[in-house]
Amino acid sequence: MKLRIGFLKLPKNFLKMPKIGESGYSYTNIRVKYRKDLLLKPEIFQKLMKMSNLSEITSYLEQTVYKKEIDELKTKFSDINLIEYALNRNLEWTFQKIISFSLEKAKEQIKLYLRRYDVANIKTIIRGKDSKASDEKIINELIACGEFTRDFLEKVVRNSRDINEAIEFFKETEYYDILKKINNDLSKLEDELDKFYYKRMLKLAEGGLKKYIRSEIWVKNTLNKLRGQKDKIKVELIQGEKPEKINIPLKEDNIETRVFLKKLLISKCLKMIDRFKTNVQYLLGYLVAKENEVNNIRIIARGKYSGLSEELMAKELVF
Repeated sequence: MKLRIGFLKLPKNFLKMPKIGESGYSYTNIRVKYRKDLLLKPEIFQKLMKMSNLSEITSYLEQTVYKKEIDELKTKFSDINLIEYALNRNLEWTFQKIISFSLEKAKEQIKLYLRRYDVANIKTIIRGKDSKASDEKIINELIACGEFTRDFLEKVVRNSRDINEAIEFFKETEYYDILKKINNDLSKLEDELDKFYYKRMLKLAEGGLKKYIRSEIWVKNTLNKLRGQKDKIKVELIQGEKPEKINIPLKEDNIETRVFLKKLLISKCLKMIDRFKTNVQYLLGYLVAKENEVNNIRIIARGKYSGLSEELMAKELVF
């Protein structure tokens, strides 16, 4: 008996669908491949840079994957805040969606990578409480796609009056000892949180993800050493880097060096997404590509808001 795919309303590519292996990478990466095709093309960023104001940029973004978030927030925010907060929510929703359909090892590695947002959200809350920012502002700067849910993070923000009260909400988490020990030195606190994240990554990440993390540590260490030389201070480095055999054009702490190293790191992952494989590298390529897309839009929006030239904005973009 022959199966008529159209009659049974099965997907057209049903017979070509990969077998789901133990790791879940085959199935997960096929789903991510569809999302990769939704990423904005380089010519779109060129078009955004040529737009005259933020309203024009917002209107254009409403015709893309950012429509839902912009529509939800435009009754409360406008201009730069609307774009910034919509980007945050879209990134959060996208990564949560990927976690929801990922299988086995693929989900484990994605969630491991996204723990960086837990660290970033703790920093955002601590900085916000320290600067007396409004609850609304802090909440809209959060990107809840790690282990901490948005409900939990918003509860921390709304129910704490200062840094110490905020820290107590993390009492049952693995970050509490760090937060409690050095809550009076925010710079030291952020460094220790980063070290904790990277130590975990080096222990649990596999293959291509671990290689990328080691390169990311090298970039952070390089920038920290240059900053230390500039300010004539001793800096603590993160263990586990993989030094890159490459000459940095300007060996000093400035915007050119930071952009050069950022492009070097991101370019590694953008190459991964053009080579479809059933391992973590394709997934990582997409995650970084999506983060880079959001960052590119953010650079353009902030540039327009600050009156920067198209030439200056273009220097910071990575395609």
